[in-house]
Order: sequence, then C-alpha cells, then structure tokens
Amino acid sequence: MRVGRTVAAHRSLLGVAAAIVGAVVGGAAVLFNLAIHAWTWVSTGFDEYTTHIGDAHGTWGWAPWVFLLFSPAVAGLMYGPLIQRFAPSAKGHGIPEVMLAVRRKGGRIPGRVAIVKILASALTIGSGGSAGREGPIVQVGASLGSTIASWMGMPVSRVVLLASCGSAAGIAATFHAPLAGAVFALEVILTEFTAEAFGFVVLSAVTSSMVARLLQGDEMVVRVAGDLSFASQADMWWVALLGLVAGLCGLGFSKLLYALEDAIDWMWACARMPEWARPGVLGLFLGAALVAFPHMFGSGYPLEEQAIAGRFSIAFLLALMVGRALYTSVTIGIGGSGGVFAPTLFIGAMAGAAFGNVISPLSDSPVGVFAVVGMGAAFAGAARAPMTAVLIIVEMTGQFSLILPMMLAVVIATASSRFLTRATIYTEKLRRRGDVLDDPVEGTLLGTRVASQWMAEPPEVLPASASVASALSALRRTKETVLPVAARDMRFVGLVSSLRLAELTQGGGALDAPLSDLPLIDEAVAASSQPSEVLGALRRTGLQALPVLDEQGRVVGWVSERDLVDRMYRDQRRAIAARTQTSWGSRIKERRARNQSDTP
Repeated sequence: MRVGRTVAAHRSLLGVAAAIVGAVVGGAAVLFNLAIHAWTWVSTGFDEYTTHIGDAHGTWGWAPWVFLLFSPAVAGLMYGPLIQRFAPSAKGHGIPEVMLAVRRKGGRIPGRVAIVKILASALTIGSGGSAGREGPIVQVGASLGSTIASWMGMPVSRVVLLASCGSAAGIAATFHAPLAGAVFALEVILTEFTAEAFGFVVLSAVTSSMVARLLQGDEMVVRVAGDLSFASQADMWWVALLGLVAGLCGLGFSKLLYALEDAIDWMWACARMPEWARPGVLGLFLGAALVAFPHMFGSGYPLEEQAIAGRFSIAFLLALMVGRALYTSVTIGIGGSGGVFAPTLFIGAMAGAAFGNVISPLSDSPVGVFAVVGMGAAFAGAARAPMTAVLIIVEMTGQFSLILPMMLAVVIATASSRFLTRATIYTEKLRRRGDVLDDPVEGTLLGTRVASQWMAEPPEVLPASASVASALSALRRTKETVLPVAARDMRFVGLVSSLRLAELTQGGGALDAPLSDLPLIDEAVAASSQPSEVLGALRRTGLQALPVLDEQGRVVGWVSERDLVDRMYRDQRRAIAARTQTSWGSRIKERRARNQSDTP
C-alpha cells in the first residue's frame, strides 16, 4: 500500500505509527489485567486469592478444596481447544515465538494470536495457573504491532520494528516500566541497539505506559513499604554472593521447566489422548497440587511484597521458591498459557529474602534489599538480559537507590549463567524445536541459501553432438572459459574448456569432431549444495564457473566468480547508500538551497 510505504519512509510518520501501536497495546494490557481479575473472581470469589488463602469461595461459599481442585481443569477445557484450533503458538510463555517471528519470519504474527493469547492466559492465570502476565502481553503487543504494520502495507523491516515496539509497549504497560520495556525489546527481541530503533520503542513504551496509568491508576506492581537502602557499602560483598546464588536459582528454574515439560509430554504421549484435552485433563493434577499448597495460586505478587517486608521464615521462603519453580513448570507443561518472567522474579525474591535472613546477624541492611536484588539476579541468570533485569526491578518497585548493587548482582548472575550453559530460558525452547535465531553464517554474503536459491541461468548449454568449431564460437560469444555439455535430456556430460580446445586446434585436431569424443571436465555442484561447498569447489578446481545439477543430473543453473563479484559490488553499493541516508529535515534544507541557487 502507498500509505504504508510513505509512513515507512518518513521517521516522523513512523513515530506516529509507533505511538499508535503503544496506545493500542496499552489498552490491550488493561483489558488483559481486567480479564485476569474477572476470571480470578469467577474461580475464587476474590480479585486476588493469595490474600484470602483458606477462605471459602467469596461469592458462592464453596469449600476451598472444591474450587482449587476443579478451576484449572474447567479453564483448561475452555482454552485447550481454543489454542489448538486457532493459534497453537499461543501455548506456553509466548516470548520465544515473538523472538522467532522478529528475527526469522519478518515480524509476521497473525492478529488472531493476540485475541487467543489474552483469553487463554486470563483463563490460565485466573484459574490458579502459576504463570506471569508479561509473556502473554509481549506476544499480544507484538501481534498487534505486526498486524498494524501489515495492514498498512509496510516493508518487512518496518513490520519487524513495529512488532518490537508492541513488545516494548506490553512490558511498559504491564509493569509500569517504560524504560525497561524499551530495553527489553532491544536486548531480548531485536538484540540490536541503534539510535533509531531505541527512539521508536521508547515512544511506543511511553505511550503504552501513559494509557495504562490513565485507565488503571499509577500503583507500583510490587509495593515496597519505605525506602530500601544499604546500611553499609561493605554489604556489597554479600550482594556479589547473592548474585551468584540467585543467578543459579534462575538458571535451575530454567532447567527444571523443560525437564518437567519433557516428562509431561512423554506421559501425555503414552495416554494417546487429543492435544486439545491436555490442559483440561492434567488440570486436575494442578488443582490437586493447589489444594496441597494454595499459596501457588496465580502470579503471587502479594507474597513477594510480604517476603520483601521480611514476614516469612527461611523455611517458608525456600518452600515458596521451590514450589513456584515446580508449579510454574507444571502449568506450562500441561499446556497452559502464561509467562515465566514473573515466576522467575518470584523465585529470586524468595531466594534473596532467605539469603538476607541467613546473613542478618552479619549485615545491617534490611532483608528487603536482598529480596529485591535477588529478583533481578534470578531473572538475569535465567534470561541473560542484564539491562532489562536492572531497570525492570527498580521501576516496578520504585527502589532506584538499589541500582548500584543490582548492577553488580545482575552481572555476576549473567556471567555464571553464560559460563554454565549456552541457552536462556527463552532460546532453549526454540533450540529444542530446531529453530535457530542467530546463525553466524547468515551474516555472510550468501548466508545459508543453497545453490538453487542464488544460481544464475547457464550462459549456454552445448549438446554433446555439437562440433568443436561451434563450441569455440559459443565460448567467444559468451566470454566464458568453460561451458556445460549435456545429452538430449539435458543430463550433464561434462565441461568443455576454452584452454583444452585451444590446445586441440593447435595440435591439428579436427574442428568438426563432436564434443562427445573429447575428454571433458567432470565437475559440477548439486542444487542443494551449501555456499561453502560451492565456493570450495570453485577454489579446488580453479575453474571460473561451474554448472548446477538437479537430483536427476540435469543442468539447471550456473555459478560463477563473475556473479559473486557482482553480488559483492551490489552489497557494497547498498551499504554506501545506507551510509549516506539523510533525515527528512536535511532533505528539505537541501531542496531549499538548490531552489535558492537556481533563482537569478
């Protein structure tokens, strides 16, 4: 569409589009939160059940074990078929699917994913599923941004950008953390930091946060009583140790998540039941687990606040930490839709609070300091997104005085995680499916494209019955040093070389002799060959070109050093053109200067 191309070409109009995406996603985030509260009320009779643990249903008076046992199963029977029929990618925590779409699929995410994700995640979390809101809203935001860009007919690069803007807007609206949302989009989704991209994602995140604050208030996601601060800089040594401990807890949660998912997959495969029924049937097991430990119902933010306030014993903190890791893994494993971001923060808060209680005789800093720092360190250990970890914790708790210790703990957690494993809690899901996000080969001139994807048409294919004289004429006409010779069915016979023909004629050979009587060069590459194999063949043979053969041995293409040089030249010209790009304002000034110079 012409509108999309115009918006994509002008930064000011693209900024307006980014702001529109932010506003739409901000409204969607508010709707998502309302849906979670609504289904939590249907399930338990309360807006937040973890503040009413042990109470009967707030509306219908059912005993706690009744609604805790059956709520996950009932919700599973509702969202299981919904996901299976309309949006299978809405299953799970969502962020890996966004990463894959942005980096490998041109940012294309169907709009129906946003609707299904909101409904499925609200049902999962509202019925007691131990999952977070951030993964779903990131996928919802990316879907809305992608849909808006696609609807306007924007090029792929701008679809990717607006999908990333939607991701940033989702985090910003959910956690009231616009800066963290912008950095999350750059650090986790796009994995590139440019001034242009940063400006657009910030604009989208700020707009989204403003809309969310306007519609649902300006409360901190995790309310912390008072101002937490260090009593002594000597406690930085304890922070360093906590960074290692909490980082390993976050990494351990990541490993447990996929181990339990494998176990549940195996169990369900043995049951031989349809996939759509999985959340409903296995939801009974989750419900039974909630009856045993109801503190694991939902996201559990009130429990985090109490842990930060130092109201729990070490044993109970450890029970909450292990319980959250297990219950979240089960929730995702049975097919639930929810994020792992918030559970990771919960695990870090419990680990940090327990650590703070252990060292309390040796430190004057409050337990809450270590709980808040533990949240960031655990997330850094699981996701290896250090900047996001620092910013989102201080923004969602309001404890900006803890930036310095948070940075230290997060760096140590990230380093320990990177030392122990390659994958993160997000990339592991893609790796297990065989999806590669960042392949170094993609950055080369030909990337991973097989020969059939970049070959050219053969300059000329000579029949085996052609004479030496006609071959010499064809070589002069095409300016090639070799040409392919094929039988009547186009099956490759060999290569005729200008050098060999010259030797033949100088030796008094007959010009009317057929090519089939000559010793031809038996060198070619398959259509499925990787670029490294083709380049290796050119280098090994010393030939300037080679034919490309299909599975039946027929000549279907041509690869040459000349074509590779042309590709390198075009790549250089594109880079030079990008380097000399100017802003809209500077183009107006240049046009005005030209007009003035033309005026007599």
